[in-house]
Amino acid sequence: MAVSILLARALVEVVEAANVDRRAFLASVGFDAERLERLDGRMRLSEYDALIVRALDVTSDPALGLHMLESQAVPATYNVTSQLVLHSSSLREAIESLTRYYRLISDRPYWEIAEDDRTATISYDGGPGPLRCRRFRAEFTVTAMCKMVQYFVRNAFPMEVAFDHPAPSYRDEYDKAFQGRERFAQPFNGVVIPRELMDLTHLRGDEEFRSTMEAQAAKKLARLEQKARFADRICDYVSANPGQPDMDSVARALGMSPRSLRRRLAEEGTLYNAVVNRALAVLAARLLVDERRTIQEVSHELRFADASTFCRAFKRWTGTTPKHADRGTSGT
Repeated sequence: MAVSILLARALVEVVEAANVDRRAFLASVGFDAERLERLDGRMRLSEYDALIVRALDVTSDPALGLHMLESQAVPATYNVTSQLVLHSSSLREAIESLTRYYRLISDRPYWEIAEDDRTATISYDGGPGPLRCRRFRAEFTVTAMCKMVQYFVRNAFPMEVAFDHPAPSYRDEYDKAFQGRERFAQPFNGVVIPRELMDLTHLRGDEEFRSTMEAQAAKKLARLEQKARFADRICDYVSANPGQPDMDSVARALGMSPRSLRRRLAEEGTLYNAVVNRALAVLAARLLVDERRTIQEVSHELRFADASTFCRAFKRWTGTTPKHADRGTSGT
């Protein structure tokens, strides 16, 4: 899974505001500072997590995810998508923009709305990773959700603010941020609000400017999808549809024939089975890092018949067994 380099830029800005040298910070995790200048650049989720861990350490602020948006140093992290949000006519339109253009920020959809007669639940899926990193990402994003609700509806606040992780040692910081409405060990990360807030008209929206930004977002998205190699697109498909898909199914999803897909992969110097196995190995490793999942659960999620079959495949892919893979750390 890859995410936008803009997330790294936001983190670096906050670390610099804490009087930490940018280049020293990046060098400590082997991250090339020049990559920050490529605004359309991407980084692996594992790279972002390494930056998060280092930022938590050098700032000595375990609640940095909650405090990120308090800093004046944080730029418009989402770039063109942030402008679409700011000039939307309603909260619903803003979230629909984030959903439509999610690939400008992340390879996988990360915002979702579920509604009933009374409430709307806005949830966030940040992907796998060690607890400290998942918690930081959830804190940062859910805090942004709350601020977005208040941006569209003055003085409004979620009825409930949910986190899927246990209460951390700095729980009092959550109480300050969320007015005591935070709930831990929930089945999702996100907020629950009265449904009527979704469609209240926002008078500050600029439809003409928003149309311009939407055209830019569409161009950026098209460029991003055009640059993606077919091997990468297959990896994306496998990540979204865990299992061992046949070439006919994948080719159909990509809008081409199996013969054309085979030829494209040959031009990229690879074979279909090799790409699928590599994608499954990466996905399995990411799932195994999540200490909440057992090996049996990972094998089931990847559509293996049983755990022993998965273990043999994993060793063939990586040279090691799932038992000896990095299972992450729990943090505090």
